[in-house]
This record gives sequence, C-alpha cells and structure tokens, in this order.
Amino acid sequence: MSDRPPSPAAPDLVAELLAARRSGRSLPAFPAPVPATLAEAYAVQQRLTAALAAPVLGWKVGRIPPALIAALGAERVAGPVLRVAEIGDQPGAASIFAGGAGAIEAEVMLKLRVVPEGPVTGGDDGAAWIDEIRAGFEVASSPAPDVHDHAPYGIVADLGINNGLLLGPRLDPGDFAELVIETQIDGAMVGTGRAIDVLDGPWGSLDFLVNLHRRGVIRLEPGQWISAGAITGVHPIAVGQTATARFGSAARIACIAVAETGFKP
Repeated sequence: MSDRPPSPAAPDLVAELLAARRSGRSLPAFPAPVPATLAEAYAVQQRLTAALAAPVLGWKVGRIPPALIAALGAERVAGPVLRVAEIGDQPGAASIFAGGAGAIEAEVMLKLRVVPEGPVTGGDDGAAWIDEIRAGFEVASSPAPDVHDHAPYGIVADLGINNGLLLGPRLDPGDFAELVIETQIDGAMVGTGRAIDVLDGPWGSLDFLVNLHRRGVIRLEPGQWISAGAITGVHPIAVGQTATARFGSAARIACIAVAETGFKP
C-alpha cells in the first residue's frame, strides 16, 4: 500500500458520502475526487466511519479485481460493519440505497473472541480466535450507482460498501468452510460455492484483517463479526426482491431488500 497522504480534497468526498448515508438518498455518481491509492481510500474510510459516530461491530472482506492484484500487491479489501441484525424464521430486512448500488452476498460470519497476536494459519489455529460461526448475508450497498466502476478505491472509501450484516444459525466449526452454499434471488439460482474455495478461505480473510490491524489501517476488537467474503458471488438485488441461501443441510436463511431510510447511530 502506498504511503502517499490522502488528497487535500478528501474531506469534500467524505461530506458527500456522509450526507447520502445519513439521509438514505442516492447520488448521481461517485463523488470526485475518487481516491487514487489504497492508502487514500482507507483514509477516506476512516474519516467517514468517524463521522458516522457509531461503534464498529465488525469488518467485511471483499476481493480486489484480478487485473489489479499484481499492481496493488493485495487480493482483498476491508470495510467496517456498523449494523448487525439477527435473522429468525422470517426473512431479514436488507437495506439498500434505491437508485444506488445494491447487492446481497451469502457469507460465513466469524465472531472474534481474541485479536490474534500473529499470523492466522487456519484449522485449529484459526478456530482458537473465534467464539462462534454463523451463516449470514452481507448487505452490500452504496449511494453511488457507479461505485463498482471505481473498484477497489471507491469501494474501500465508501465503507467497503457494507450496509450491514444479517446473522443466521450457527454452523459447525468442523465443516463450515466445506458446505456447498446456494443463493437464489426471487427463486432463481444465481450462484453456488464453498467458502474454502474463495482464495485461501475464511481463515485467510481473518489473517488479512489481522495484518491490516497490525499496520494500523483498521482496529480489530473482541466481539466483532468478520464477514469472511462472498462465497457464491455478489448478486445485485432491488427493493422488494427476496434472497435465500442454503448452507448445505445446515442452514437456510432469507432476506428481503428494503429501501434505505438513512443511517442512525
């Protein structure tokens, strides 16, 4: 990551994203100037998170476009989670920006027990740092409809475009990463996959976050949730549509997309 300081105009970018997230309104396009480095993007993310004045309840992990991995020297990006809700028998509410970008991602959620002191290698080592593992959805939404055109910098700057986590049932730590997950939107299959097949799996996502924590880019704390990465893909969803995900025979979860009305701490 470059150590170049953030653009002097970054506070204006923060102000526009902040106003949109507080009001729930969409933007015509991602505000200028778009950060030009990961360092600038994370600096905007930090300012926006502080301005929203809410506890960081977790961290989402996303992927960098393959064409940029070599140049950036990274495969993943992170964003803070400011909303967490439980899914019961009824579908959960996934708030998305009407007129912005909205998607749903089936993921495994890891609840951090202790912040690891060194690299996380997976298996029993990874499980030692985790209190519980859940099936869940990441709600990925941004007020900017073209945010994906500015990946990864725009995505990182706008909180990793995270708009909350929806937590379903617990999963068995022994086989959670190998479960075959299927995601549907309004009954149509949109993707399948296993967590273990996404880069180096959920423990790799945790190790990535630990590295960012040690470098001072983010701050991990016990009790936070780790949304370990999209397993079946990033699936666009519109207000009124329903998403379901099956985690093998272990869990079935569902949510319905509703219009974002504005972030309240």
